[in-house]
Amino acid sequence: MTAEEKADFDFLLDRAMRCGSVTFTAERETGISSNSIVGIAYGIEQLDKQRMPSDFSDLNACKNMWKKLPPHRKEGDAKTAMERAEQKIMSGI
Repeated sequence: MTAEEKADFDFLLDRAMRCGSVTFTAERETGISSNSIVGIAYGIEQLDKQRMPSDFSDLNACKNMWKKLPPHRKEGDAKTAMERAEQKIMSGI
């Protein structure tokens, strides 16, 4: 297993272990919008189907997920998706 494959495995296993749990703490990293970015990063969701955050709490979950996302996944459409999520919420200020 390569280092990138191990990083993917660890990241996805961590998310899977919390599947079905709900939290609304500042450390939250799962939700519709963050899951959408993960799907885009792993090529199972298209950028034009991205589900956007609806408020700062959702955006914070995206940011928390982004901190844990393996570096090799933070490029291309995934990077664009994260930027779009931030722009959507920040433009509403």
